[in-house]
Amino acid sequence: MSNTRGIFTLRRISEEKIPLNEWVNLDNVWHGSPLRRFSDDSTETPNTGYFGGGSDKSTMDKLSYSNDTNEQVPGAALSAARRNMGAASSPTAGYWGGGTEPGYRSKMDKCTYSTDSTARVPGANLTTSRGETGATSITTAGYFMGGAPGGPAGRTDKLTYSTETCEYIPGADLSSARYRFGAAGNTTDGYAAGGQNFESTVDKLTYSSDTTARIPGANLSAGTAYLKGTSSTTAAFFGGGQNPSYSSISTMNKTSYSTDTSSVVPGAALAATRDSMGSTGNTSSSGYFAGGRSGSVKSEAYKLTYSTETTAATPSANVSIARDDIGATSAKGDNLLVAEPPTPTPSPSISQSGSLPNTGYFAGGNGSPLSSVDKFNYSTEVMARVPGADLPIGSDGQGSTSSSSAAYFGGGNEPGQVSIVDKLTYSNDTTVRVPGANLSEARKFLKAITSPSAGYFGGGISPAYSIVDKLTFSNDTTVRVPGANLYQPRHNLAATGNTTAGYFAGGYHNDGFTSVIKLTYTSDTLGVAPSSNLPNKTESFSASGNTTHGYFCGGVRRSPYIANVTNVNKLTYSTETMDISPGLPTANKTRAGMTGNGLVGYLAGGFPSVSSTDKVDYTTDTKSTLPSTANCSVNRRDHGAASSRDNGAGFFSNIV
Repeated sequence: MSNTRGIFTLRRISEEKIPLNEWVNLDNVWHGSPLRRFSDDSTETPNTGYFGGGSDKSTMDKLSYSNDTNEQVPGAALSAARRNMGAASSPTAGYWGGGTEPGYRSKMDKCTYSTDSTARVPGANLTTSRGETGATSITTAGYFMGGAPGGPAGRTDKLTYSTETCEYIPGADLSSARYRFGAAGNTTDGYAAGGQNFESTVDKLTYSSDTTARIPGANLSAGTAYLKGTSSTTAAFFGGGQNPSYSSISTMNKTSYSTDTSSVVPGAALAATRDSMGSTGNTSSSGYFAGGRSGSVKSEAYKLTYSTETTAATPSANVSIARDDIGATSAKGDNLLVAEPPTPTPSPSISQSGSLPNTGYFAGGNGSPLSSVDKFNYSTEVMARVPGADLPIGSDGQGSTSSSSAAYFGGGNEPGQVSIVDKLTYSNDTTVRVPGANLSEARKFLKAITSPSAGYFGGGISPAYSIVDKLTFSNDTTVRVPGANLYQPRHNLAATGNTTAGYFAGGYHNDGFTSVIKLTYTSDTLGVAPSSNLPNKTESFSASGNTTHGYFCGGVRRSPYIANVTNVNKLTYSTETMDISPGLPTANKTRAGMTGNGLVGYLAGGFPSVSSTDKVDYTTDTKSTLPSTANCSVNRRDHGAASSRDNGAGFFSNIV
């Protein structure tokens, strides 16, 4: 693109732009941003953690926070095999300092995140050779505290990123000489907890003055060595370690930044006893503890979810080989603040995915029926109940749709079929009835599709209906659209779509259906494409998708009868053809709720009343079952599921 920026006078416009017809396209207009913390789903800073060295290895593993997968990155390996390092991070690179090879070292290695390459930085070497240090980070500097050569030391070195030089800061020395402690911090202070003499001491390093002092009120619950730390926006979490009997422990201590007090968090205890791990995290959602020892050297990883203060084994995040005494860090750890690169100024007619809630909601379902609502965080893949969002009355068998600001759950059984529509507003997680949006007929087991400006509720039972009702988001009103009625009455169908058309598939009435009916949003008219038909008559299944494909998962098959379908049918919108997706052979859920963020779909709950959540990755056409932290708060089936980002709406959606 021609350089058409930097024109600020009429003369320069007439001389330099008009003759050449060179102008900046509206979509390429940029504006700056202030210094801020990146969100977990930002792509402008590395959304990853790095685990380097340990057990006399040079290995570097890279953990992707978006999908909790860890893989070895050979080009990022340390310059030599070593362990017991401290690790700190700037917004663009990680630094591993000191350690043993097996002798104590002062060397500093730098891993540049953009290239995943590591090299020695001799000018940044620690001021003395030592190992078993702790390190914390701010945007401009890293602090390497304590450590040992043949005896503990409280020495603190400050690594300035702009010059890549280290200097000794006497005022920042720990209150006592020690090593084998945990370290974590926020934007103003770093914390060092525990140590080799099984201390409970917590020291606080104040960055503005480069001074350190002991904080008696923050003492750990018991003397601990070989522990590790990670940080949320509000607290440091120190996990695992050894007790004075030299036994590994699973305890998690939390040091609150606002009060400088510590307490044990039982629900956050590691899933197994462990010491000498590597730990890092992404500040606003999760911390990770990986590797370490407990009788033998381990590779397992444990994920701490800050919002629920719970920890679970996360096998996909395991380090590539078993090792202990790992140095770990991240550009999203220690509450790092970074200057965001310029961002495009969007056209007034669209909103971009970053402005949409990064969450999905699962509402109601069987069980008397249920009124509870669960909220699923896409960035952390954690489910939690949100009582304020409960449905006014318990309901199951609803249809569900979503604008950019609210979810709508229509129809259902309370018991007894109803026409009501409940609206869940994302900004405050509250749900109210919207009488003006009521459906034209009471019915249950219907499904909905979503255009940028309206939701369409189709089908249902009591009796079997072909009705399609259109709910306009801008005024919360619903009208029947006779020209869009389904060709045959049906219920227990599935529905999904993109921003131009929606597809109602399968369902049951009399003998069931294979047909897929397309509703074009611009004309509110129906059409069929025989090549898009399902391979078998299917009902009680679930669907979601992205801008290019729809995924129809699980269900019950007729002719021949199969109670739990184990394949996923994939509809390609551009060709309107339906194929079985070979990479998704085990999505055997019936009557589950399904929604997603345009990149991944999530199947939650299902028959015969389960709480588990399965993940369907649209980019790889693979499925996995998530840990228990992703489960619904209760067993549910026949429930509503909605998200502002479903069906690719998160990429471009009309402002509502």
